[in-house]
Amino acid sequence: MFLETFAVSTLLFLASAAPTELQRSTNGIKWSNCYNQSVPLKCANLSVPVDWNNPKGQHFNLFITKIPARGPSPRIGSLFFQPGGPGSAVSEGMVPGGKYLNFWAQESKTTEVFDFIAIDPRGTGKSNPVRCNSTIWNKAGELTLFPETKEAYDQMATQWQEFGKSCLDLTGPFLKYVDTISAVKDYEAVRVALGNEPMTLLGQSYGAQFGAQYAEVFPDNIRAIALDGILDHSQINSDDVWETESKGFEDTLNQFFNWCKSNSTCALHNEKDLPAYFDRLINNANEYPISYTPEGCADDSCKQMITGSDIAGALQSFLILPNGEGPFDVSPGWAGLAQLLQIAVETNNFDVFASSALTTNTAESYSHTAIICADWNFSQENTTYAKYQNAIKIGKTMSPHTRGAGDFWTMKAVCQNWPVAPRNPPHEIITFKKSAKKLKTPILLVNAYHDPETNYAWAISMQKQLGDANSVLLSRNGSGHTSYYQSGAVTDAIDNYLIHLKVPAPGTVLRNDGI
Repeated sequence: MFLETFAVSTLLFLASAAPTELQRSTNGIKWSNCYNQSVPLKCANLSVPVDWNNPKGQHFNLFITKIPARGPSPRIGSLFFQPGGPGSAVSEGMVPGGKYLNFWAQESKTTEVFDFIAIDPRGTGKSNPVRCNSTIWNKAGELTLFPETKEAYDQMATQWQEFGKSCLDLTGPFLKYVDTISAVKDYEAVRVALGNEPMTLLGQSYGAQFGAQYAEVFPDNIRAIALDGILDHSQINSDDVWETESKGFEDTLNQFFNWCKSNSTCALHNEKDLPAYFDRLINNANEYPISYTPEGCADDSCKQMITGSDIAGALQSFLILPNGEGPFDVSPGWAGLAQLLQIAVETNNFDVFASSALTTNTAESYSHTAIICADWNFSQENTTYAKYQNAIKIGKTMSPHTRGAGDFWTMKAVCQNWPVAPRNPPHEIITFKKSAKKLKTPILLVNAYHDPETNYAWAISMQKQLGDANSVLLSRNGSGHTSYYQSGAVTDAIDNYLIHLKVPAPGTVLRNDGI
């Protein structure tokens, strides 16, 4: 593990649990060219403490990338980008052909006037990534997340417990410090080292939780924060976060059904009852799981079985970008999803909905898991087989098509025996409630009405926590997860906010192009 012990050289933390000041180094950040790009991409490392309450203890290198403002307008400052996940390493999207590079270097209006700053958050990518055993991960992933017997439940729980133990064994004590508050302090360290300009940040999905917690800890250092696709971290009971996400997933799937029924370009347009068609697909795959051999598998030892629950869970990611928009060229959009479902049913080949086996001891999935487990109370709730079965029943009733599947359902299983306690447990943001503090520019919250990952209800909750004086909710009348990568009025409003500090009126509802 890449950890070093030395005195703080780049910056010094001057407080403990509630930081108020960072002392800027005289050296700042030393940039170098990276990836042999045709665009002027810069890279750097910044040494930060593992534990911000012990700034003279162990350190690790935080990996940072920068695209200098391209002009021709005068530079405003730095725009920090938090793409969500959690676990996403921006560095992986900055390589030649990477999903982020061309958009931010050439297309976004913001990078005409901002230096674009993207950081691999602690525990991800090139910032001391979480390490786990891939064999144990793959073995656990073969087990159903919807066990029907106590034996199957115990096997699932034990296997995921073994996976968590492997992460602690391979990552070491650093596993305790991958929580969002620690990562927020890392970003603040970068802001200070870059010259102490006020923070301008765009956070998407989990990045919205991240941005809100930055505002919670450093409210005096903000220029503008735009949060796109709101993850609300105030839900103390982990079943609440799972249920709310599940309802949003189910709602968005129903929007997909409605779109297909009314749009003749949908491959399943002629199905008389598309919800029933989908339910039959899920039921059949649960009763007769479909064999799948991962790419690169040399023999039957790594063959997997795809169940209906697997298909339902995978579908969540296919609903995220209805138009297939943005730098995420892996998204087929809803039109492509309909084609994939039709082909899968006709050929009985559901490989596209299967999870790929992992072969290395670092992966985005490991980082994602560790950060979620550090931020939520799944490991503190003494889950039993009876409680788990009751949740399965609730899921089937609450979300009859998706049946409770989704990312937080997965985390309910994976995190329940996590080897370290959550360091950043869920809580309401009270920074703006306990004082008369008023931001110069309110935080901009953006959410679609129909979002398969971050339910619109979370945006309403977040706006209430931040208050009318310090936040404005911009609603997108449409579907999908996050809005910025679609072209249209919502994206224009985000750009105008970040660049010109133009805040939409409360209650504003806009549409982007497409669905």
